[in-house]
Amino acid sequence: MTVDDSIPAGRNRAGGPMKSGCPAGTVPVCREWVEANPDEDSQSFALAWALHDSGKTAEAAACFERLFRKELARKIFTGFAYDELVRIYREGKNGEALVSVCERAAAAQPEDTGILQTLGEAYISAGRAVEAARVFEKLAKCEPDAPEHRCSLGDALLAAGDPVRAEAEYKRAVEIDPAAEVAFFSRLANGFFRAGDPERAKAAWENCLAARSDEPLSWMGLGDCLVRLGEPDAAADAYGRAAELQPAAAGNCWHRLGRLLATEGLHSCAEAVFAKAIAAEPKNPLYLLRLAASYAAQGQNDLAAAALRRVEALKSSPAGR
Repeated sequence: MTVDDSIPAGRNRAGGPMKSGCPAGTVPVCREWVEANPDEDSQSFALAWALHDSGKTAEAAACFERLFRKELARKIFTGFAYDELVRIYREGKNGEALVSVCERAAAAQPEDTGILQTLGEAYISAGRAVEAARVFEKLAKCEPDAPEHRCSLGDALLAAGDPVRAEAEYKRAVEIDPAAEVAFFSRLANGFFRAGDPERAKAAWENCLAARSDEPLSWMGLGDCLVRLGEPDAAADAYGRAAELQPAAAGNCWHRLGRLLATEGLHSCAEAVFAKAIAAEPKNPLYLLRLAASYAAQGQNDLAAAALRRVEALKSSPAGR
């Protein structure tokens, strides 16, 4: 039996008891299999999966690690244990452990673009943006017609504090795939915004809207930037365009703007925006609660109390029950 054949078989054998709803009860059985057949990878995989499914993540990772080392030693890299370790460390947000796994896999398979992509992402998650940029530069050279590599390189450069080169890489991605211009520039805009650069984010959203003016998310993204740039009225205009484009979601649209304004301490502006959300969805108590909070933040306690009474009235009405 080959390694590729044995692993699914082991998974199926472990899966029977686990499907009954008691993965922890499977662990002793799997341990017995491993003790009886220490050289059978399928048995070790079954144990590792049973440990993982029963919540013993650290022990499962140690088991997969032993299997991963065996994978690295083989001429043909199967990657079963590698995939499981990547999943575990991503879910656990263990950046350094993820980097270790990916570095070793990349050393064994230096031309595997999937492993390199994961390595680059792992470097970013671990705060090692310069190393991530080197990986994505290699990928961009290996596959020059793949725009995703240019975007990933741009993300790494942005994380490394080089927004000019980051934007240049995204523009190269658009040159490769012009049809994806809005998708690429919206991704760049979000990156700039998270990096605390609303001016560049605004320019990226404007590029999106120049390509397609009927995208509500682009108008909302532009509005978010305008709030951060101290232009709440212009932000409301941008959100108004978004609300017009998707009337069924207008309440949620205005609510998003209201929350951002409130977070920025602009409660008088938030108050007006929450009122628009309520007008769009008068039976949504969340919007009334947000409005009450903005009133209270401004010391308008009577108005806050009135908004809360409206919430109680909604709860007691037949439609609100």
